[in-house]
Order: sequence, then structure tokens, then C-alpha cells
Amino acid sequence: MGGPLGDLSKLVGQVLAIERALIEFNVDGGRGTLKIGEIVDAALSPYRSAAGDVTTLNESVFSTIPGTPAYVSEASHYRRQTSRYGLNNVALEGRNPIQDRFRFLA
Repeated sequence: MGGPLGDLSKLVGQVLAIERALIEFNVDGGRGTLKIGEIVDAALSPYRSAAGDVTTLNESVFSTIPGTPAYVSEASHYRRQTSRYGLNNVALEGRNPIQDRFRFLA
């Protein structure tokens, strides 16, 4: 297996379950949401300058695609319900994520 899925497979040590889940991912100008079935729910909003502009990091190591901005944001919440897989559930609020664009080429 190669490409992005091959890279992802290197992060997996032991497969605990395989399930189908709807993935909803919406991002626009530093504001975004992520839902993966009933397992993951997250939302973030960008920080803004005194003038009201979205705060970005440009030409930095935080940008996954060279030449694109990384958005400095605040996550209103991040919840992960994974105790049934032997992993701790997670519930975070007010953390600082950095969001960037990505491309998935099949």
C-alpha cells in the first residue's frame, strides 16, 4: 500500500475495530467543524486582528502546502468517544489549533 493511505498505515500498531462512519468536514477561512459519526466532534474559529482580519501564519512550518496560510484558531470543543476501543475519552475546550489546507489526490 502506498500514497497517503500507506503513510497513515504506519501510524497504526494494532487494529482494534473497523467501522463505517459518516465523516463531515467543513472549513472556510479558518472556521471549521469535524464530525466522525458519534466518535469525534470538533469546532474551531479563527483568531482575528484588531482590524477584524483572520490571523494567519504565512511561509511557516505549520503550513502543510507551501505558499498557503495556516490559520491560528481557538477550538470551542473537541470530543472523542473512544473508550470502547480501550482509549481514553477526550473532552477539551478552548485549545489553540492551527488549521491548514490539505489535498487528497486519489
